[in-house]
Amino acid sequence: MMRFYLVLCLMLALCLYSVARAASPGAKTTFSEVAGALMSPVCPGKLLHDCPSSEGAQLRELVRRKIFAGETKEQIVRYFVEVYGRDVLPKPPAEGFYLTAWLLPFGGLLAGFGVVFVLVRAWTRRPEEAEQSQVSREAPQKAASDDSLENRLQRELGDFEG
Repeated sequence: MMRFYLVLCLMLALCLYSVARAASPGAKTTFSEVAGALMSPVCPGKLLHDCPSSEGAQLRELVRRKIFAGETKEQIVRYFVEVYGRDVLPKPPAEGFYLTAWLLPFGGLLAGFGVVFVLVRAWTRRPEEAEQSQVSREAPQKAASDDSLENRLQRELGDFEG
């Protein structure tokens, strides 16, 4: 049992060490982190890491030089945003007008669920409830039309027989 606790403590210490090392401000910025966090301004719809053009290769080399100079991922991304605009970000920032890009899909889903709920509820209503609501809507109209039809029927029968 003592061995189990010792192994557990060592694993916990190792996990804490790796998390602290990854979160430390002196953590080394890697090329794949930065190139995977930028869209290529010369290859639409592709990450900078995946862009096959020669301009993309030049931009990747620029990223390598900036990493070698000691710049962080945030500094390099900020540089590309300043030079090429927000189009180099793979996802829109969650602020201002760009917030609609984050909220609109959820609003569409919510509206879709509402429509489905209303349709399922209408389709699964009991037939007695549907008939009662139908009869209650037609009752006043039926009484007025029945009297006029009854009078007309009596009048025409009288004309036919007499």
